[in-house]
Amino acid sequence: MKRPLLFLAGLPLLLWAVFSLPDVTASARTFWDWRRALIFLSGTLALWWMSAGMVLAARPPRLEQYFGGIDRLYRLHKHIGIGAGVIVFTHWMLEWLPKNLAKAGFIERPIRGPRPPKGPADMWIDLAKEVGEWAGYILLALVVVALLRRIPYRYFRWVHKLFPLVFIAGAYHGLMLMPASFWQQPLGWLSAFVATLGVVPAMQALRGRIGAQRRCGAIVDAVTVHAGGVMEVLIRPLGRWPGHRAGQCVLADFGDVAEGAHPFTLASAWNPADGRLSLAIKPLGDYTLALASRLKAGDALRLEGPYGGFTFDDAQGGAQVWVAGGIGITPFLARLQDLAASGGSKVAVDFFYSLADSGEPGFPANLPALCATAGVKLHRRHTDRDGPLPVQKVEACLRPGSSVWFCGPAAWGDQLQQTLTRSGQLAPGAFHRELFEFR
Repeated sequence: MKRPLLFLAGLPLLLWAVFSLPDVTASARTFWDWRRALIFLSGTLALWWMSAGMVLAARPPRLEQYFGGIDRLYRLHKHIGIGAGVIVFTHWMLEWLPKNLAKAGFIERPIRGPRPPKGPADMWIDLAKEVGEWAGYILLALVVVALLRRIPYRYFRWVHKLFPLVFIAGAYHGLMLMPASFWQQPLGWLSAFVATLGVVPAMQALRGRIGAQRRCGAIVDAVTVHAGGVMEVLIRPLGRWPGHRAGQCVLADFGDVAEGAHPFTLASAWNPADGRLSLAIKPLGDYTLALASRLKAGDALRLEGPYGGFTFDDAQGGAQVWVAGGIGITPFLARLQDLAASGGSKVAVDFFYSLADSGEPGFPANLPALCATAGVKLHRRHTDRDGPLPVQKVEACLRPGSSVWFCGPAAWGDQLQQTLTRSGQLAPGAFHRELFEFR
């Protein structure tokens, strides 16, 4: 996660240091000269970061594969968005604060000569300044809304739809006000290229075309409520579904205009003969609670996908340890079905499944039989009765070359990953997890 952010900050800074800093150092005489240089630098950085965020929002398949799934792609998108907000705030403060301190008499005003009369081109410059200022305000508001989890997702989603317009306005502002000297060096050329990379997905977003090639209509075949309130939804794609791998997810839009599509991990392996998909939904938030009360067989929906990199690709050689909490069992159900259909696992698999109950069968009821058929050893933990799963039990199943696959509460995953990797019993790259807390 850190490398893309360092690259996104380091490359433009390096180009500026090599091609612009020597001229700034040679010509700058006052604080105001350095302020002007830093305003241009921060504006260029903001353009790069906003463009990168726009590109990631388009969910390009190659970038999703490179970063390891849509969850990691969106996590990076979130961090870039926060970084862009910080840079835009810095850019604005460099412009606003010294000017107002000078007006108040706290610092010396800049010495300026007579200004030449304005020409027709100045109208576009003035427009770029005005547009950029408002785009900055809106971007900062977007970042605040994104970070405040108390704000419902539906409001976050609608506010987020403004970002393509904000980006186009910011790109216009940045390119129009870029110093002439920048256009004579790689920093200017690359900044224009980076802005173009962002404008393309911004236009796609405004037209509602992001992910359009991976969409298909579908219909709900059946809805079954299991123990613990888990709702199993069987879905039949009506269009061409390309198939999916165990552990992948889908963006499902059940027709709620305010909410749009939400990510759900597929709880079934792909069987072309059956042609249906299964979702296991636990009513935990406002959206899933409302969905559980109204969803029924025959309802239409739209699918987009499949997405995700939690596909057990690195689990072919050594022993595997699976750890699931609550509804985090969904990717493992798909994997169990895969293994059962192929004659069982060829390597040792220990599956720790924690449930917040006192010993009920839980979901799914046939889990022990499914694990036996798949050649997977099940360790069920009823936390209300037995307490939390001790990490020592997971450690006891690790062997040289083992990999751990985790899906459950984020805090538990953080703790488990730190304990297993810091002890040296597990290589850092051998801990795999889903990161579906996008906000």
